Amino acid sequence: SSLDEIHVLLDDVMKVPHPSAYARRNHEASVSAIYENAKAGMSNRRKRKRADLESATDTPELTALKANLDNIQLQSWLLTQDSALFIRGPMHHDQNALSQLKKSEDGVSASPCSALLTVTVHSRIAWSHSYITRFSQHAILSSQTLGDLFEVIPCSFNELPQELYENGRFVGYVTDQDMPPSPSSGCVICIEGTAYGDGSNEVDYAEYVDNHLSKRFLKNGPKMHDTPLSSLSLRLHEPYWFVHEGDCEHFLEFNQIRLLHPGDPPMGYPLTLQITPPLLNLCRACTKVPAVYSIVGDMRLGESPCVLCAPCWRNMGPPNGPNSERVIIIPLLKHKMGW
Repeated sequence: SSLDEIHVLLDDVMKVPHPSAYARRNHEASVSAIYENAKAGMSNRRKRKRADLESATDTPELTALKANLDNIQLQSWLLTQDSALFIRGPMHHDQNALSQLKKSEDGVSASPCSALLTVTVHSRIAWSHSYITRFSQHAILSSQTLGDLFEVIPCSFNELPQELYENGRFVGYVTDQDMPPSPSSGCVICIEGTAYGDGSNEVDYAEYVDNHLSKRFLKNGPKMHDTPLSSLSLRLHEPYWFVHEGDCEHFLEFNQIRLLHPGDPPMGYPLTLQITPPLLNLCRACTKVPAVYSIVGDMRLGESPCVLCAPCWRNMGPPNGPNSERVIIIPLLKHKMGW
């Protein structure tokens, strides 16, 4: 079979539900078998029995498909055990919290003369700051600004609860779930030796970074909301440092720059293409639903901090034991802004 014939065969298969489902299951079973056989120590573990894809009630179209697949002479068509060197198991950042493309609420329409940039946002993982993982991915027009990109990045640090003070002394956090989060304290994006601040304060993050460095290899650029992407010199797959909300670090990676395609959405830019689902802590009392509060200093709970859902905390009632005034209720992140 020639490559064109194989392409036509597979194209026809994917248009019919039953053959396409069989082809997908057959491929997934082959990949899983190769991956499991390549794991260290598999000989000492009991292998899980997999369902046999062969069936005595195969339809004629499935029988014909199997015969066509078996007759493919292309040597690279079948996966061998050496394929395990290029296969990894699924990871958390491969998942997508979005079921479809997310358009910006105040998004703009695409102009025919604009280029489309795909940007991936990476974050440090909590248990090892030496490693980063993909956090989200976005598509933005070249006519839009760095500020437009910053506004659509769904970082949980944008939802930090407001602190409460009495006579200059910290006493806790605002626990009202409807209370809006604190305004951004500022941010800076460093691209090719230039620091772009947001200008939200009299002295923005770009100036803080410049003053902190012992060697002057960064220069202050214009404000990010005044900097269109078309004015930047970018390198593909180069990590650009981005920090906001004090010490929350990300790395921006521009994956692709291309012209608009007729199949691209006509409006709603910047688009959010992917968001890695957050890892939520379950309530320590019921262990059934995600926790919404972290309780610090409550002797009744047996551990501090202790994360609880709202119904379990209501059933506990307000603290009334010794040193109850020292109990602090910290609202956990709600993952609403940008999601």
